Amino acid sequence: MRGSATSMGGTGRGFPSTVRSDILAAADAGGTGYRALMDGLIRRYWKPVYAYVRIAWRKGKEDAKDMTQAFFSHLLEDGSLGRLRPERGTFRSWLRASLKNFLIDARRADLARRPIAGALGLDAEPEWLERLGPAAPGDSPEAAYDREWVRCLVGESVEALRVELEAEGKGDWFQVFRKYCLDPAEGAPGGAASPVPTYREVAEALGLNETGVRHRLEHARTRLRRILRERILETAASPEDADRELAEVLGW
Repeated sequence: MRGSATSMGGTGRGFPSTVRSDILAAADAGGTGYRALMDGLIRRYWKPVYAYVRIAWRKGKEDAKDMTQAFFSHLLEDGSLGRLRPERGTFRSWLRASLKNFLIDARRADLARRPIAGALGLDAEPEWLERLGPAAPGDSPEAAYDREWVRCLVGESVEALRVELEAEGKGDWFQVFRKYCLDPAEGAPGGAASPVPTYREVAEALGLNETGVRHRLEHARTRLRRILRERILETAASPEDADRELAEVLGW
């Protein structure tokens, strides 16, 4: 944070325990802890917003960063959250629509070139800003936004799974999940995914038998699915909407 500014860090991993209640509470600019609530929302959602802006606004990293700051300042200052109706759809859809409308209004581009006193600062690492650019030629703002939303959601849910398992003395269960599911996806420094190991390879690496690997992996996957659904349900209009969004995430 700089002075009274709200900051958006690139490495924050916290996940609010009641996201829906925090979003609704942040709609009351006069409420207790308003700035702290907004700080939490911004830290969680700036990456998909930036990814959308980067492509839709067709500007470089720094200009897109400025416009992302301007958008969140707009939410802070005009009470947009007060018009949010959770029963009408997910927060993901509402935020994306608000962002799209914000960018359509061309005059708001001037906000990105004027300092907004006491608003917010985006303290993101340069490599984060580069990674959040277009994935390929023709990448759409909507695709980039959804991609980063899913990445953040899955990353936070995986961290919650790790914390849960370690608290139960099942840290090795998470290590099975990491070695089989996460490490191959992270791949080599060059960016290519690594081959998925066999159950035998995981068992040998961790000193288990193949049955133990299978059991731990099934358990971790089931719990991760439950955590993902709980996270989605916190900002969904209904359980049915949560299930539809979960299906999208799992099929990503």
